[in-house]
Amino acid sequence: MCYHISLEDKKQVEGMKKPIKSEVEFVPKFHFNGFDKPMIPVVSIRTPDVVSLYRWRLVPEWVGKEGEWKANTLNARNDELFEKPAYKSYWTNRCLVLCTGFFEPHTPAGTSQTHSWYIRPAAGGLFMLGGIFTHWQNQYTFSIITTDAGPHMAAVHNEGERMPLILDGPEAEAWLSPQLTQAEMKALMVPYADESRLKTYRVMDGVFNARKDTNCPEVLLEHPSGSRLNEGGTLSLF
Repeated sequence: MCYHISLEDKKQVEGMKKPIKSEVEFVPKFHFNGFDKPMIPVVSIRTPDVVSLYRWRLVPEWVGKEGEWKANTLNARNDELFEKPAYKSYWTNRCLVLCTGFFEPHTPAGTSQTHSWYIRPAAGGLFMLGGIFTHWQNQYTFSIITTDAGPHMAAVHNEGERMPLILDGPEAEAWLSPQLTQAEMKALMVPYADESRLKTYRVMDGVFNARKDTNCPEVLLEHPSGSRLNEGGTLSLF
């Protein structure tokens, strides 16, 4: 799953060298909680030359009142995308969701605790996450696609073993191609190939607690325990 992301500096979006075109101003955050339905920068197939702001939580066009729509559509599973009623009409509405990192829960073996872990590009910069969108009641809404986790990410998100679809280079470019077929799209919706390019570490507790305000610089800092992900996908303390 991917319900929590970071995008803490507007300059990082401006580094895309695409103008931000939106009726509302983008407000960066250290922690965006998807359940707040925030406005997030995306590059979409409909306007690939600009950065737009779409609202996180896909609402199908046939929904009359959002309060009547109870489904959790912050994420769309890759294995449900072409069959599930909420998503199947929108596979051609593709976008790249911009963020500097995302948070995932980890449950230590033999406990009921939940630790917060953060994943960002090892070299810095932005992730581009594959998404789909709708045009619902004069606004654009989106969902982040998730896939099975690779070995490293499965060690972190050890209960769900899912991760967001990370795209870069030719894969990101292909995602925004109008000519992309369903078969080609399925081939792109796979675990991230090179997990050595991910920096993964434990951060402060409480990221997934809606009653706790974790929109602060400290949320991106390594936890005092020093928990990190080792080569081979094992967790360690040092």
